[in-house]
Amino acid sequence: MIYRLAVGITAVLMGGIVAFFIWGNDFLCIEQGLPAQRVDVAVALAGPPDEDRERVLVAVDLLQAEEADLLLLPVRHRALEWSWFVRKYRIRTPLPEDRVIIGREENSKGRSWPDPGGTFAEARKTIEIMRRHHLQSAVVVSSGYHMRRARLAFERANPDPALVFYFHPVDVLDPEDSGPWWMNGGYALRVADEYIKLAGGYLFYR
Repeated sequence: MIYRLAVGITAVLMGGIVAFFIWGNDFLCIEQGLPAQRVDVAVALAGPPDEDRERVLVAVDLLQAEEADLLLLPVRHRALEWSWFVRKYRIRTPLPEDRVIIGREENSKGRSWPDPGGTFAEARKTIEIMRRHHLQSAVVVSSGYHMRRARLAFERANPDPALVFYFHPVDVLDPEDSGPWWMNGGYALRVADEYIKLAGGYLFYR
């Protein structure tokens, strides 16, 4: 009996590992959902330093292509101004400051536990800013593996059916790397970590 149980558990674990290597990345990377019409704002979610630049650049490109009117960076450090992003991320065709909205980090003291923070905080801040500026539509830009959790966060945070969100994933893998995604150790760890955060999102994004 114990032997059969051990074999069954091993088979399930092996099946899970195989499924992770085959479909793990694809499941997280939802398809691009740009609208046919221009949206009010492109929202670049914050990310790891090596990915954050790509997210901001893609969002800027959407504005340059007249796909969106404004750029929103919903939760950033209080000291960061748009000029810092232009200089640090080497944005060659920077936007004028009146087309950029930067949300600021808030003091977390006094919040009830558990506080999901992170992506959910960005979603709530985005909705707050959109209401304040009377914006109705947005395209959310983030890394491909992060998009399923981002969509969950915005769905859970948005109580207003008048606000419409689209999602635009950014491919952070090197296009010249022809190997499978899990051969990139750093990226594979981020994907695995994302599943833990996604499970937490289903539990705590309220």
